[in-house]
Amino acid sequence: MTDLITSGPFTLSPVGAHLTSVDFNSGEVLFLSSRSKFGEGNAIRGGVPLVAPWFGTLLGKEPQHGWAHTTEWEVMEGDQISAGLVHEGLELQLTLWRTELGFEMNLGLTNKSDMTEIVQLAFHPYFRVADAEKTTVTGAEGTEILDRLTDEITTQDGPITFDGLYDRVVLGSPDMLIDDGSRTIEVIGRGHDATVVWNPGAEKGASIDDLGDGEWRDFVCVEPALLGQDLKGVEVEPGDSISIGMEVKVTPKN
Repeated sequence: MTDLITSGPFTLSPVGAHLTSVDFNSGEVLFLSSRSKFGEGNAIRGGVPLVAPWFGTLLGKEPQHGWAHTTEWEVMEGDQISAGLVHEGLELQLTLWRTELGFEMNLGLTNKSDMTEIVQLAFHPYFRVADAEKTTVTGAEGTEILDRLTDEITTQDGPITFDGLYDRVVLGSPDMLIDDGSRTIEVIGRGHDATVVWNPGAEKGASIDDLGDGEWRDFVCVEPALLGQDLKGVEVEPGDSISIGMEVKVTPKN
């Protein structure tokens, strides 16, 4: 297992600059699978995977969600945690810091190559909840949503709820609020153009080999993302940079 770095409430794996735990006095914010695989080349199931330089296989490339989350980064500790990686002509930079009600992260990409690159960026946080089926996500009401299972676009009516596999893209950038009955988690994106909401449900969850039995109930993913027009990525000219940010605010209910 790769050595983890702990700084204040944060625990981070150098592989993927992957935040695996945010443990406040009010409790753990993130879910981490009991079957997570650590070490270079492995994708950790849970925490906050960094998705770059493409999301899923939207740009027709492998591996799923790019190479940033399975490659070792250089991590630096200080008043804030920062990490960097240069790979295939792209420089990635992460910063992470504590706030009064939670934490913030920023992920930047600079094109160090001599060619225009088409890229995507996202945070893929697994937020710990008491029970996914009793959890709601609000903020997307009145916004168009793409169902990734059917490719159908509809307008969201009411809170997002979870009953079986849920894999949809909010085609906009509203602030999102997760409520599991015991606390709320506000997810505020910056520089993003979409938010992916995902939970595998019972059937799909049982088929994921690095997810423990029944652990699909323990999280929902609300993922600020920069995916580009029609989910086809954004162009970054040589020497240019793009970035996205995510602020998380945690409020206990009792």
